[in-house]
Amino acid sequence: MKTTCFLTALFALCINTANAATLINGANQTGIIFSNTVADSYTFTANTGDSINLRLGTTNFYGLLQLYGPNAALLESVGGYPLDDDLIAYSATNSGTFTVLVSSAVTLGSGTYALHLAQIPEPFIVPDGDEGGPMTNGGNYYGTITLADLDMFTFTANSGDSINLRLGTTNFYGKLQLYAPNGALLESVGGYPIDDDLIAYSATNSGTFTVLVSDSYEGETGTYALHLAQIPEPFIVPAGDEGGPMTNGGNYTGIITLGDLDMYAGTACKGDVINLELKSTNFYGEIQLYGPSGALLDAVGGYPSKDDLMAYTATNCGTFTVLVSDGYGGGSGTYGLTASGIFDVLSLSSPVISGTNLLVKGVGGTTNASFVLYSTTNLTTPWALWTPVLTNHFDQFNTFIYTNLDYPATPQEFFRFAVPGMP
Repeated sequence: MKTTCFLTALFALCINTANAATLINGANQTGIIFSNTVADSYTFTANTGDSINLRLGTTNFYGLLQLYGPNAALLESVGGYPLDDDLIAYSATNSGTFTVLVSSAVTLGSGTYALHLAQIPEPFIVPDGDEGGPMTNGGNYYGTITLADLDMFTFTANSGDSINLRLGTTNFYGKLQLYAPNGALLESVGGYPIDDDLIAYSATNSGTFTVLVSDSYEGETGTYALHLAQIPEPFIVPAGDEGGPMTNGGNYTGIITLGDLDMYAGTACKGDVINLELKSTNFYGEIQLYGPSGALLDAVGGYPSKDDLMAYTATNCGTFTVLVSDGYGGGSGTYGLTASGIFDVLSLSSPVISGTNLLVKGVGGTTNASFVLYSTTNLTTPWALWTPVLTNHFDQFNTFIYTNLDYPATPQEFFRFAVPGMP
């Protein structure tokens, strides 16, 4: 038998740690505290820098939750009347095996409990019937928060990405937290009186980020919808939702539900004037325009207008993203979006003479997709006889630029580009 003594503020508590259960990251651990139970013990391993979230939900008694370090020193202790939902959020300062004790905060207390561990950035499981796991950009994720529940989601991002996370909750006030690839807490929002929480964060490094969804008001339960809009990364449009490619002069209708984020994308080039108009019904809408690098260029909307206008002159070529959402926190309703000056087709901008160089820009391709730029001085030349002057790949902004010496003796020159496999 291995007995370990933990020092509390008042006395030494000795427990047979050989019988301690292993606490698995992401698992839902349930148990019973009897009136004669000293404490239930659990262990888990952690690394320096890990963000450790422990949450205890109790029924019919007031629990006591304690976290001990690898040297058996007490690190955190929470619990007691009037809460039946206790939380420890601790950043590990060393590596090793940690011990968790669950007990009654009052003498002879008894009842059932649920214990949850969210340890970031370590690997985790998603129990059957629970929610969490990998996220896809543009996806909608629905779940239920039970007593003291912790739901973990992950996604990958690149440095410079604009990350928009939005959580809409029903029957409880949610808490939304974003953790960096190294486990550090980046943003935390939520709590009374809002049931629509937003994190807007610009990534400063690349890697796997973790999202933690929970109740922020201690002991509440209900359902939620979690949405991710990550720009300028590729995104999906879930079945029945709205978003996707935009065309010049297009009209788009949609529905904003609680916490919804609808993404649209189109291409434009330097000098193009992008005009956007959003008309919303039963809520105050917001439109945001992001550039090819993912940087936020402009945003309009919110109370008291339900008709929002944006006019932006592009300073570079590439794919621009439009984000439609509720701008007033918790609203929902229908909208109409119109756009001009933005396209979803492969196009060339007008050739430009800069000093002694001739510049030609193309936009609307797929990152890393190959293309061929052709040229001729006679527009009546059969297509098969045009001369290929550049074979390359589209860059990360879905564009290319062709630079060549300008020859004043050439009276005229025509350009055309093509992507293999496209008509």
